Amino acid sequence: MTLMTAVGLTAAAGLAFANGANDISKSIATLVGSGESDYRKAVIVTSVAVAAGAVLASAWAVKMTLLFTKGMLSPQVQPTPAFALAILAGAVGWVLLSTRLGMPVSTTHAIVGATLLTGLYAFGFDQVLWGSVWWKVALPLLLSPVAAFAASWLAFRFLNWLCRERYCLNCHWAHWASAAASGFARGLNDTPKIAGLGFFFYAVTDPSLTVAPRWFFLVLAAANALGGIVMGLRVTETLAHKVTRMDHLEGFAANLATSAMVVATAMHGFPVSTTHVSSSAILGMGMRKGAGELNGRVAAGIALAWLVTLPVAGLIGAAAYWTLTRMPL
Repeated sequence: MTLMTAVGLTAAAGLAFANGANDISKSIATLVGSGESDYRKAVIVTSVAVAAGAVLASAWAVKMTLLFTKGMLSPQVQPTPAFALAILAGAVGWVLLSTRLGMPVSTTHAIVGATLLTGLYAFGFDQVLWGSVWWKVALPLLLSPVAAFAASWLAFRFLNWLCRERYCLNCHWAHWASAAASGFARGLNDTPKIAGLGFFFYAVTDPSLTVAPRWFFLVLAAANALGGIVMGLRVTETLAHKVTRMDHLEGFAANLATSAMVVATAMHGFPVSTTHVSSSAILGMGMRKGAGELNGRVAAGIALAWLVTLPVAGLIGAAAYWTLTRMPL
């Protein structure tokens, strides 16, 4: 194994760690914000579900792995380990910085931004498959927040009728189940994207492979869970306490909408942003009660972080590629 390969696989595990640190909040924010659980208990339980989704992604989400290895650049392009490492640098750098600031951002957007801008710099405009990027990446990422906003509102209307007016279902256990389902969906959705990047480095040692090996998914699952446990508190506090207040039923509805959308899209190979889906579902619960129930300053900060994710991650990636191609590796 070359030094570049070892560094690349470590960087992919680092991205899984950063993804867990920023994204664990999307599964547990409603539990913590509604008072159903404290952070430590919620993050441990949900991290197990995330790890399970990450492991099963090796079999269930192969389409997305292929999209993030071959789907955005021309077949004539031969990405080098330096290119893949630059993409990882762009995504890891931005996601970790955002986590430190307590801002929920999209790892998917960071990967796409780093891939596109680094690809433009390294290979040129004509080598990007813009049609594929639009239909398979950009459109799902743009539509998913709107769909999640609406889905959470509809889910709440149904659950409110079911739980409070007709069957009086105790929704506390269901809230926990929905959080676990959301975590499972996140592992299923996000791990193939990271595995696709790590595949570049593993393929250097075994060119016969066409997708990342399953053992690598286990490594990414462990790194993802560790990231949530070690660094997930700040972003969780933002979504749990600073956006809007939620009760158990509202949290259940938001998590139900999130898990349903993310699992469905991951199974069909569409890389939606778990961040956008989950945050939009929580915003939907706030807007349901009126705009006054939302913290406008925090919501605007989250929106700004979303907008700058793609270009900032891309600039970091392009800068990393420029640096790596001038290093004697």
